Amino acid sequence: MEERQKVRKRRRRKKRMPVWLKVLLTCFLLFIIAGLAFAVFTFYKLNQLSTSINEGTEERQASKLRREDVNVDKKDPISIALFGIDSDESRDGLGERSDSIILLSVNPNTNKTVMVSVPRDTRAEIVGNGTVEKINHAYAYGGPQMAKDSIENLMNVPIDHYVSINMDGLKDLIDIVGGVTVTSNATFTVRGNSYVEGLPYDMDGTEALAFTRSRYEEGSGGDFGRQDRQQLVVEALGQKLLSVGSITRINSIVDTLGYNVKTDLTMADIQDIGTKYNGARRNVERIQLEGTGETMEDGLWYFLPDEESLKEAERKYKENLEIE
Repeated sequence: MEERQKVRKRRRRKKRMPVWLKVLLTCFLLFIIAGLAFAVFTFYKLNQLSTSINEGTEERQASKLRREDVNVDKKDPISIALFGIDSDESRDGLGERSDSIILLSVNPNTNKTVMVSVPRDTRAEIVGNGTVEKINHAYAYGGPQMAKDSIENLMNVPIDHYVSINMDGLKDLIDIVGGVTVTSNATFTVRGNSYVEGLPYDMDGTEALAFTRSRYEEGSGGDFGRQDRQQLVVEALGQKLLSVGSITRINSIVDTLGYNVKTDLTMADIQDIGTKYNGARRNVERIQLEGTGETMEDGLWYFLPDEESLKEAERKYKENLEIE
């Protein structure tokens, strides 16, 4: 009898799970549950973002300067126009104008990006409007499609997709990711902040926006200096958005993007670009158009791009796209 009781006690002891193992399994389960919850939440937010930022994806047409449309899933080199939009409708009777225009030629095969800034005051034909005026008016007249058509006509390069961001949204986005670090391209002072060429500076959204917009301050380099600063801030923000630390801020990032960004890229395209084109963001060649400024017969000041500068920018841009 005593022997049987001892056997039962031994069996009961064998079935009992050690406390440390219970704790470990509990933590593991919580980790899995948290991971699944984050995945579901991320999926929900990305779908929400897709609905809010996608614009004209169904009506989108391939560039007329392409033999066939690009396929980011197959890692085709891609051309994207970035428009920084100023929505002050009271100014000159125009609404949304693209006060910042940057073209990106992104090649995932060579891991290289060619970035070209187009000055907003560039005198150009506004395709579809039948006028010759400042290139940034195209967006106000006909939105991103007219802007794309006009830039293609000016630069003779294809534009496959566009991304438009409200400039105030750019400021908010920089704040959400914890600011950006930018190496100044000039020595100047703007809004109480002084910069020395070649030195890095940590900037919040307000400072970064003032940094990109400065052009009248002594030493800032005018429009050319501003274009270069816009490129630098866009690069820095892109690096920050793709960093691991930004994952924890996905809710705020997605909400801000939803309010301030419009694009004809699908969410699948955006995800492909974020993964398959990632290496190209580390090797960026920045190009600025050269030219002169002149007040024309309409009394407005224009930037008149030099033909040789346009041709050289076209050559480098197309070369990175692997097209003739």
